[in-house]
Amino acid sequence: MLSAILLWWVSLPPVPESMVFCGMQTRIEPDARKALQAYIEKLYEHPPTLEALVARAETLLPYIEEALSYIGVPEDLKYLAIQESRLNPYAVSRSGAVGYWQFKDYSAREVGLIINDTVDERRHLFRSSAGAALYLLKQYNRHRNWLFAIIAYYEGGTGAIPYIDTTFVGKNEVCIRSTTHWYALRAIAHKLVFEGLIKRKIHALQPLPYAGPAQPVWVIAQNHGLNPDEFLALNPWLLKGVLPAGRPCTYYVPLPEPEPTLPQEPLKALFLPSALAMAVPSVPAGFSYIEAKEEKGAAPSEALPSPPVAPVSSRQPVSKPLPPAAVAVLPLLKEPLLHQEWEYPPPAALSRSQARWNPFYTPGGPVLIVPPRKARIHIVQRGETPTEIAAHYHVPLERLLAYNRLPKADTSLPVGLRVHLREARPYDERPIQYRWP
Repeated sequence: MLSAILLWWVSLPPVPESMVFCGMQTRIEPDARKALQAYIEKLYEHPPTLEALVARAETLLPYIEEALSYIGVPEDLKYLAIQESRLNPYAVSRSGAVGYWQFKDYSAREVGLIINDTVDERRHLFRSSAGAALYLLKQYNRHRNWLFAIIAYYEGGTGAIPYIDTTFVGKNEVCIRSTTHWYALRAIAHKLVFEGLIKRKIHALQPLPYAGPAQPVWVIAQNHGLNPDEFLALNPWLLKGVLPAGRPCTYYVPLPEPEPTLPQEPLKALFLPSALAMAVPSVPAGFSYIEAKEEKGAAPSEALPSPPVAPVSSRQPVSKPLPPAAVAVLPLLKEPLLHQEWEYPPPAALSRSQARWNPFYTPGGPVLIVPPRKARIHIVQRGETPTEIAAHYHVPLERLLAYNRLPKADTSLPVGLRVHLREARPYDERPIQYRWP
């Protein structure tokens, strides 16, 4: 018994004074090293459980790494999936978070995951990982440091603010102290443990695309020599025994023999590519969006000008665009996350519901496609005032003004301005003004 305890103790990874985490030089103070050591000992408490988790990680992490690489975030973020769910797609927290990355419903929908009575993509290996990468990238663009983005993954973008050391905002380094948020400490502890234990990458799953009519899973399973239960165990994102119609999907089947190279996810294009990373809607203060010119030999790009303001009714004062130094201007088509609530280009004709949801609609502008009670942002289209917007969305006027740091209720707003309806604009984010032809 004593020898087993000694072997367990010797196998514990040491906590270094410094390390590289998410590409950042990370210094660890003595008190923080003690806290990290305690977390590491906790992970080693039950060796059979740890061994089973390592075996699962060797099979699943390569597919998670592919998603993180595609979106363009650090590979070390893969350890958050172990920390969140132990790579169990069926994990459900007390707060209702689901899947590999423990997404809550509204956060999952925000990054484009589909959740309905047939599928729950929080349990899809690649899509949930790509969604988590998008969410983390959004928080990085808000807080300008990967450690703070990790804290925001747990606390939310605004909730992370009290735990941020502004000394390291915008820097490629960070210092870990005893006061560092426990979630970030655990993330580092997971890297220290699993980086040394995971020795192999086993490519045992083949992702295959499907786009067509609804199909019973027993038919697909039979085509691959599986029974329905085996197929559903490999595809826990399917809530019913059917492959749905609609958006193309990817399902997994086992490979007869593990392949030396990773079989590629065939439907990556359904997600935001890394080249559009700056389309994430949090724009930190000091950020200047530059429109890239595609013509060969073109002159260097210049910052986008503020769009013109549309005519307003005679009862409203003429609005003035925000000064360029105070606003970040984004082309509407470059922000796909926005299109969970708004459609652009607009449909040829608005449906009866859409006409009711868009009383200020300007022809050619974006169209709200969810009921106003579900909308989280509004895009100014016709010089509306905060009073009109608050009344339409049934938001208390004082709250709307506070959320968006607007001075008064009769302020006339520039066309394209994004107005927050359900939460405050991030403390370090300049107002965003969209541009469309």
